[in-house]
Amino acid sequence: MFTYILLGLLFVLAGVIGLQLTFIFYLERLYRMRVDHTRLLERDAKHLRHKIELLEEKLAERDALLEMHGVEIEKNDEAWADILDDRN
Repeated sequence: MFTYILLGLLFVLAGVIGLQLTFIFYLERLYRMRVDHTRLLERDAKHLRHKIELLEEKLAERDALLEMHGVEIEKNDEAWADILDDRN
């Protein structure tokens, strides 16, 4: 009888160990997925920063060209103030 109890306990402990190993593998996979996703986000952010820099350069060139031809440029702060006033 004692042998059957020990065998039952052995199988229960083996099942618990199996569940723990499965959970550890699951957590490891989640960690790898998060690392990969973080790398993807960092790469996208770097690309967007570069794109913003290029657009700012183009905007500065356009503003310089407009000023050179005597066209008055409205500043962003003033434009937003006008938009907010129009909404009210």
